[in-house]
Amino acid sequence: MTLSTELTLAWRYLKSKRKEKAISAIAGFSVIGIILGVATLIIVTSVMNGFRKEFAERVIGFNGHVVLHPYPNSSADYLQTSKDILTIKGATQAVPIVERQALISSDKTVKGTLAYGISFGDLEKKKLIAKNIIAGNLDNFKQENAIILGESLARRSNLRIGDEVVVIAPEMDDTGFGIMPRKKTFKLAAVFNSGMHEYDNSVSYISLDISKKLFKMRDSVTGISVFVDDPLKLSSVKREIEKKFSDSYRITDWQSSNSSFMKAVEIERNVMFLILTLITLVASFNIISCMIMLVKDKEKDIAILRTIGLTRAAVTRVFFIAGTSIGIFGTLVGALVGVTFSLNIRKIQEFLDELLKTKVFSPEVYFLTHLPSLLNPIDVIVTLSVSLALSCLATIYPARKAGRLNPTEILRYS
Repeated sequence: MTLSTELTLAWRYLKSKRKEKAISAIAGFSVIGIILGVATLIIVTSVMNGFRKEFAERVIGFNGHVVLHPYPNSSADYLQTSKDILTIKGATQAVPIVERQALISSDKTVKGTLAYGISFGDLEKKKLIAKNIIAGNLDNFKQENAIILGESLARRSNLRIGDEVVVIAPEMDDTGFGIMPRKKTFKLAAVFNSGMHEYDNSVSYISLDISKKLFKMRDSVTGISVFVDDPLKLSSVKREIEKKFSDSYRITDWQSSNSSFMKAVEIERNVMFLILTLITLVASFNIISCMIMLVKDKEKDIAILRTIGLTRAAVTRVFFIAGTSIGIFGTLVGALVGVTFSLNIRKIQEFLDELLKTKVFSPEVYFLTHLPSLLNPIDVIVTLSVSLALSCLATIYPARKAGRLNPTEILRYS
């Protein structure tokens, strides 16, 4: 028997007839189950990949790849250290910063902030900020006593470009009226939206020189943020930095600082993959039920085909093709749905926000301002392979059962 004849027989057996509606219904449910399993698996893995990528990029964008914190009473010259770091192969930027908790006060509100002191040149190189200015102008930061705020922080404080902002430091001054917190008046120069709600809701930037005076840093900084050309391969750069500066600085990197979060994301991704694979597994059991019922219903047809010369192997192939076609069709449609959804997830989110008149993906809860998605071809291939493998395995038993049927006994008792 030719392959085309086997395909024709398999297709005819799957077509719905009135007395075979139960079989067709089970086959339909199997297809739907596989579509849902494959699509959901692709979407979830894409979202988890997106979360990991967005978190890493934005955390790095604020804090750097490697950070050097001077020990208390350290006499290290941060300017010279910054220059020396740039001589290390792989290090692309060294940014001295002053980082302090403070309050920002206006005539309307008082809010907490994480104040960063940074030079204009270094801030200009921070793409996460420089490329995401939504109000004002980054050049305004050159002006004396300028401050830049995150969008959520500026909105909660009811501030607009040009408004005066008082930054109140936790350091104290002994005045004639007693001990008073240090404070300085700034003018709002620009507002940024980094896409990460936690930062947009708390971070502010002021001049490095002014921050050293405001926070009584004298001629030192709280840290030096180092950026490397490949964030995933920073071990060699970190080793060189430790070799040269470990006596004066405590050295950390973004991977160790956020290791618990990154591990949690990876574990959750793997667990979700396992759980969602069970959907496809359940659909595969439906294929077994469907094919067993089909074999039982077609026993007489199998017996007649065997008596006219059809081999056991040919009968097995007919039912194997019938079963796997269910899995292949469901897998391909599921992959199409999953890939399409993953590539357009932001538009779908915006549509649902508009339709439901609410935030489906609240930045206050999920840390980011939008639902991220990163479609990895390897993940899609693995998902398709798992689904097709389960579908094929589910078809082997009923197909072999059909091939082992004895036509003599079937025709004798029919």
